[in-house]
Amino acid sequence: MSTASTHAPAAPAGRPGAVGWSAWFGAAAICTAATLIGLPLADTLDTASLVLLFILAVVLSGARFGRGPAVLAACLSVLFFNVVFVAPRFSLAVADERLVFTLVVMLLVGLIVGHLTASLRAQARAAADGEALVRHLYDISRELGTALTVQQVDEVARHFLLVQLGAQASLWVRNPDAAQVSPAAVPAALEARAMQAMAGARQDPSGWPVEGAMVVALRGPMAVRGAMVLQRPGALPWSEGERRLIDACAALIGSALERIHYVEVARASAVDVEGERLRNVLLSAISHDLRTPLASLVGLAESLALTRPLPTPQQAGIAQSIAGSARRMSAMVNNLLDMARVESGAVRLRLEWLPVEEVIGTAVAACEPSLADHHLDIRVPDDMPLCRFDAVLMERVLVNLLENAARYTPAGSTITIAAACHPDELWLSVSDDGPGFGTHRPQDLFRKFERGDRESNTPGVGLGLALCRAVVEAHGGRIRAEAGEGGGARFVIVFPRATPPEMPAEATLLSRSP
Repeated sequence: MSTASTHAPAAPAGRPGAVGWSAWFGAAAICTAATLIGLPLADTLDTASLVLLFILAVVLSGARFGRGPAVLAACLSVLFFNVVFVAPRFSLAVADERLVFTLVVMLLVGLIVGHLTASLRAQARAAADGEALVRHLYDISRELGTALTVQQVDEVARHFLLVQLGAQASLWVRNPDAAQVSPAAVPAALEARAMQAMAGARQDPSGWPVEGAMVVALRGPMAVRGAMVLQRPGALPWSEGERRLIDACAALIGSALERIHYVEVARASAVDVEGERLRNVLLSAISHDLRTPLASLVGLAESLALTRPLPTPQQAGIAQSIAGSARRMSAMVNNLLDMARVESGAVRLRLEWLPVEEVIGTAVAACEPSLADHHLDIRVPDDMPLCRFDAVLMERVLVNLLENAARYTPAGSTITIAAACHPDELWLSVSDDGPGFGTHRPQDLFRKFERGDRESNTPGVGLGLALCRAVVEAHGGRIRAEAGEGGGARFVIVFPRATPPEMPAEATLLSRSP
């Protein structure tokens, strides 16, 4: 996949060229050549022309070999010019004292020209190295941009760094646990440093445990996505240009890993959303198909008690049991349908300003059969303001909470409905003095199809509390479950407090009259 593998290995970017003996001999050879060229022209050219010939030798030496050989060329040029072309010839003595100044100026000009030429050579080389660095980074960024998996990113990185630096790269990626992607073997000390790099620890170059190795954190725009270990044979030090290239590659690899991470997150979220939508559609379809048969079953069971001759007590009990089971099944189906409607956004809230006592009263009346064996305690302060909500949906919420409390507490338990007013919030709670939540996490009960005890004989499918949360959040509120002060379970509904409209005093009294 990596196009870098098709090229011959390049010299590492930014590695300064060492001046070898060949450069010094080359500078001396250029000065010797200038002297040999000037010998047959000594009688034809004047002194200034010969000096320019040696200045040219200094320029060529600086351009070809660098600053050190250029200095050597300047010194040799003065020496050769004095010995070969200044009388007395082939001697270091200078007959004309005026030529001493010429020789000094010639040396200074040679040194300056050599320095400038070497500087231009260094700048040209730096520009070429920069261009090569940009070209290399463009190549790897283009390949990383087309990578779709972590394995492809690893392949691109290993090929690129092997070709450009001669280094063996090994990648560790966090998704979510640290795992090595590259197959190369890594010493335990370097692996420990890689773990530290992924944890965000700074790497100290002087503390690298193995010579010729480097550990680099792969940082994305948002977080550290992994670590990279570079190894190469020998104990060659990493040059400044190589470190710049490695840092730039690490940034590109980290960005590629973060892009792949968020692509996978988006893909998983899309699958979850689509699965949730399909499940809601299925639940809605099943609910619609079951409501009519269940209603017919309830009606048939109730009509058995009116047949002539009258049924026996055993038959009447069976009919009553059938009707009760059908009603519970109908309630479950209604919860399924309501949940599907609320989550699909098909429910339009009919918000009205109502007293809390009114909604509590209708919910208690609807749950009267379920609460027959329990004590009910209602605590609503006299100064409780009006609340703005959908009365039908809030009644369903309270009914689910009351039936849940009655279902999971023994007979004779006390169920408390309390309301409280705070400066910015209105609280409505349903609590009991039953066994509580046990070892189950209370907040998990608000997930769909979640029950406190999966093996319990208590009927239900785990949708009541999920529906409560959906309805409360549709009103802009929140609901939580917690342990009661004296034991048992407590469910608290919190609504943001708003300012109710002005009401005449007579209307207020009528709304609070029993």
